Amino acid sequence: MPLPSQSFAHRRPLIGDPPQTGFVIALCALFLLTGLFGRDPWKGDDALHIAVALGFAREPGWLIPTLAGQIWLDTPPLFHWVASLTGRAAALIGASFADGVRLTSALFTALWLLGSAGAARELYGAPAARIAPLIAIASIGAVTYLHDAQAATTLLAALGLGMWALALIARRPLHGGIVLTLALALSGLGTGLWLTAILLLTAALMPLLPVWRTVAATPQRMLALPLAMLAGTALAASWYVALRLERPELAAQVWDEDVASLLPDSALLVGGMSSWVKVMAWYAWPALPVAGWALWQRRSQWRSPVLTLPLVLMLLLFVQLAGDGIARNQRALPLLAPLVVLGSAGLPKLRRGAANALDWFGVMTFSLLGIIIWLGWVAMYTGWPARLAKTFSRLEPGFSMPFYFMAVSLAVIMSLAWVWLLWRSPRTPTRGAVSWGCGMVLIWFLVSSLWLPWIDYGRSYRDVARQLAEHLPEERTCVAYAGLQESQRAAFYYFAGLKPLAYASGTGRRCSVLIAHYGRGGRKPALDAGWTLKWEGRRPGDRHEHFLMYVKNTT
Repeated sequence: MPLPSQSFAHRRPLIGDPPQTGFVIALCALFLLTGLFGRDPWKGDDALHIAVALGFAREPGWLIPTLAGQIWLDTPPLFHWVASLTGRAAALIGASFADGVRLTSALFTALWLLGSAGAARELYGAPAARIAPLIAIASIGAVTYLHDAQAATTLLAALGLGMWALALIARRPLHGGIVLTLALALSGLGTGLWLTAILLLTAALMPLLPVWRTVAATPQRMLALPLAMLAGTALAASWYVALRLERPELAAQVWDEDVASLLPDSALLVGGMSSWVKVMAWYAWPALPVAGWALWQRRSQWRSPVLTLPLVLMLLLFVQLAGDGIARNQRALPLLAPLVVLGSAGLPKLRRGAANALDWFGVMTFSLLGIIIWLGWVAMYTGWPARLAKTFSRLEPGFSMPFYFMAVSLAVIMSLAWVWLLWRSPRTPTRGAVSWGCGMVLIWFLVSSLWLPWIDYGRSYRDVARQLAEHLPEERTCVAYAGLQESQRAAFYYFAGLKPLAYASGTGRRCSVLIAHYGRGGRKPALDAGWTLKWEGRRPGDRHEHFLMYVKNTT
């Protein structure tokens, strides 16, 4: 009979090197589905994209996106088409429309993870395919965007599938051609023709590489790439063509914006370089350092798609983004796609000291954050520690933390699973990817289960919209707005069905109700004596937002 220590030594480890495919799929599924449900549309892009999807569900027509009744052309409508369908499906089973819309973000993010895994497998081998999704979900800067209603997830899906297609098409032309066609269609219908142009340029450069020409030596294989490019471009431009036939002036506006995106401003590109470096230094962690190590390790393969494909795509994206505006967190999102694929090659090749440091840093960081989240929940629920409870109360005045047994129980289970994982997982070169991927899932799960009521209270416009609707006069010609941001109009449309008109327009001037907003450093609008202030309010935790409702005097 073996000794207990010997028996334990021969047990199969929970996570291998690299981790098993089933484990990676389960972890990614948990990451994608956590935090999507049971919350209102939040201030910012979440409310904005939910309202645009709701416009397709409430208003007639599926060609032109609208925001609270007004034409909205910031992105093509693929995300909002799909989100409208998932939102309606969710409403049919008793969930909220917003919950269903966020499922669309999970769908396109899953396509990104799938494409990244496929590209990593084709370029670097099967083990890298299981590392790439872990690096993707561990990206610090992306976690909130991937769980909001976010049209930029179509961009990530197009980039991930595009890299997979270009890595695959020389070896398996039919499969690669289908995936490339899909990637190009997603880029044009979901993001814009500027992204389609970047993918087409990257695809056109691949046959220049000697290794690519060797793999795709036969004429039949060489034809697969241009045929897929033609088919994908036709699908990508289909919405633009339909818009040009229906509303040529709107199509011209879309075209001008896409062309402007492809012509970077050299002054912005050079002047804003330092700001982009600062953003990416934390935003793309841990993908950025391991991708840099992969570039160094494989520097001799610079004429192979192994390096050229993700590197060319990253450079083209960086030039377009940096030359089109200042560095912001959301705008950096597409740069993660090539970095994640490159990082899947670099992380398994880290030297032992660097691999252990990455693992140790992840374990310590996420363990400490987990303790802080639990302590914050205890403070909000019990009032102890008093100083911490006072801080939370000051940020969101009037909030009282409820006790949800199921949410707390699941948070306890997740915390114990984290401890068990650290105890059972062996020290391997790829353990850093596992620690970071699992750690990000832990933190997002704890925040979504323990802190969700507090965050929802602070980022929702539900109460403001309710108060506003209660004070609206029943007899009114129309409602105008002045100073409202897009996400605020979106929230009022979602909660109160309001479709206000711009007060600066001729039609808005004739309205009998005016909703105004001013923020930090602003002041109440200067109106003539014909208007009476009927209501004023704001969200409890926001001291800078002020909403006012004026009613035009009838006498």
